[in-house]
Amino acid sequence: MPRVVILPVELVGEIGAGESLLDAGGNAGVEMEAGCFDCSCGTCAVAVVHGMENLLPPTLDELAVLAAWNRDPARYRLACCARVCQGDVTIRQLD
Repeated sequence: MPRVVILPVELVGEIGAGESLLDAGGNAGVEMEAGCFDCSCGTCAVAVVHGMENLLPPTLDELAVLAAWNRDPARYRLACCARVCQGDVTIRQLD
């Protein structure tokens, strides 16, 4: 099962392929900030520290929200939208 390490709390959540980074946070017991849960508000943005290649590509909706918040999609993803396809991922919650 893929593992997601959530920084700065350094907790690990296991999730099945196709599940979101937000799901991983819940599985690890980390209360992650999220407003809309449907890729429209941007409050759940996280920095991907390691494993971006293990995430499915962002949707056009996710790219639009990241652009509105001036977040580079090569470094940031929305936890409610970003889904793990394989392997481990390390993310950092934003302040």
